Amino acid sequence: MKRLILLLPMLFALLHGIVCIAGDGTVIPQDRQFHYSYHNSTNDYNIYGSNKWAVKFNFRNAYPSVAQVAFNVSGARLWFPNVGDSVTVELFTDLAGQPGTMISSKRVAVSQNQVDVLFDEASTHELVWLVVGYNTNMNNRFVSASAGGGTRSYFMNQVGDQQYLSSLALAGFDCELLFGVLGDFVLAEADLQLLSFNLLGNLEPGSRAYPSFSIYNHSDVAVNSASLRIYLSKPGFAQYDTLYIDIPQAVAAHSQYDFDAEGLFLDLPEQPTQFRLDMRLESEFAENDTLFANNSLSQTYNLFTEPMSVKVVENFIREAETAPLAALQAPHLTADTHVFQYFPVLSDSLSNLASIRRFNWYGFNSIPRTVGNGELRIIGLTPAYEESFGDLMESMAEHRTFISSSSCRLDSIPQSENVALTVSLTNQQTAMYTGLTQSLMSNSCFFAGLFAQSAGEETERFVLQRWITFADTINTAIGLGSTVEKRYVISASGLFDESQNLRYRVYYWIQGNNGSRIHYAGYQGFEPGTYSNNADAHAPRVEFGLHPNPLRKGNTLKVTLDDTRLPSRIKIYNIRGQLVHAQSDIRKEAELDVSIFPGSGIYFIRVEQGGKPAQTKKFSIIK
Repeated sequence: MKRLILLLPMLFALLHGIVCIAGDGTVIPQDRQFHYSYHNSTNDYNIYGSNKWAVKFNFRNAYPSVAQVAFNVSGARLWFPNVGDSVTVELFTDLAGQPGTMISSKRVAVSQNQVDVLFDEASTHELVWLVVGYNTNMNNRFVSASAGGGTRSYFMNQVGDQQYLSSLALAGFDCELLFGVLGDFVLAEADLQLLSFNLLGNLEPGSRAYPSFSIYNHSDVAVNSASLRIYLSKPGFAQYDTLYIDIPQAVAAHSQYDFDAEGLFLDLPEQPTQFRLDMRLESEFAENDTLFANNSLSQTYNLFTEPMSVKVVENFIREAETAPLAALQAPHLTADTHVFQYFPVLSDSLSNLASIRRFNWYGFNSIPRTVGNGELRIIGLTPAYEESFGDLMESMAEHRTFISSSSCRLDSIPQSENVALTVSLTNQQTAMYTGLTQSLMSNSCFFAGLFAQSAGEETERFVLQRWITFADTINTAIGLGSTVEKRYVISASGLFDESQNLRYRVYYWIQGNNGSRIHYAGYQGFEPGTYSNNADAHAPRVEFGLHPNPLRKGNTLKVTLDDTRLPSRIKIYNIRGQLVHAQSDIRKEAELDVSIFPGSGIYFIRVEQGGKPAQTKKFSIIK
């Protein structure tokens, strides 16, 4: 049954005739001509296996509250990962969810990665199909796609003698083809659209940030007196007018204008806080020209100052990729970087269902993958991997959090096979939104997992063993000055593998929903000898004496058993969870010379006797 979990997606893909492999992550450049697409402008996947590819454009959905919406299509913009040969581009009407009547057709050479195709005549549509004829193969002819829903992108599928276009989503691939149309919307009203807004500069309390934004004029007339009003609000404070920006020039019909002026700035709040900016684009047209939602944007920013004590790098890999990936990452790792290793391919000896679950939660469909603090991605093991990883680490260095401190405790439950985990998270200085729709915590989830590291491993590189909790909801906001606790009860049975010399940690983190940023991460080390399976929860546990404690150079450690009727076994672990000494068939007492211990420090001794619950005690060595 385990094997089916891995094989079904690949089998499903083969039945549908296409294969999806990792792309190179290239960011696709755009110019000012208006380009309507469903992709996110990055080459995430390369796909082969068909000779017809299509995107269905429903322009009405772009303006859901406007009665009549159309798009004047003048051409197509396509992106291919390989240059060479030619491509046929066709425009069709829609007929019952499949292409109907052909409107335009053009064949052009693929002489560069980005190909702009201009049709002989423009045409206006509410719903249209862009169909691309391009033979693909597994060697060097692919079409590309960006991570996304996959419901608008299609490929030609053949079942028997029947051919039809099937969506990428139905084939199990959540991505949209890097195909779009060129042209402009046709509306009954004027339309000035606020395309994007960014704050430039170091976003720190009390600093200045510089607005940068892009607007597009979809109307047939020039807009001569556009302006942008920016409102700022933060937790506990009402919205107020922060900045009013006059656009210094006319925005021509059907053109894009980019604003980036260093002389205009926003003064950011003086204290660590979340804050929201509401941007409203205005012009000489009526205040609500076009669509209000089209003229406005709202963005929440996190002005956090607490350092991320743990920066998380997650590797989704095969065992054979462990060494080369570690070598490429090693020069860039810092002391606060912790690497999680997941092996989602069941044929690997280290693979487990916990790794597969994390892989599926991210929505991945290929490996290797590297994820930095939840949101920074590297796809594949390309020649540019090390440079990309260096950039990823630089970006992670800028991440801050609102959690001031945390604690993690794992306690044995008396007369039970269970263990209690308690994680406390405290926010001491950052003002946070607490409403359900605005709260960062309400829009995040909580993870805790048991990770193991081989004895001898020197870097902070741990392999996932099992989940303690997976994507748990967080219904309590962590406002300024508050603490939230998460509690879980887990079985101690099989919690640690004592047959291997492993070092264990519980890692826990807060992560935004849908695979976004990790807002905070922490960990706690645990020794295998501290917890028992308690096979008989009501049986009296092993009792023994330990003397002297601390043990000094020249002395011996004496272990005295209260019950001398049954043979006992002793295991001693260092603070890293490594087995230092084991001894069996002890009837009354054992004397251990200080020379068997590698050095000074804290150790744990675990005594097992018959079917009784084992007991573990801590002692120290001073040499």
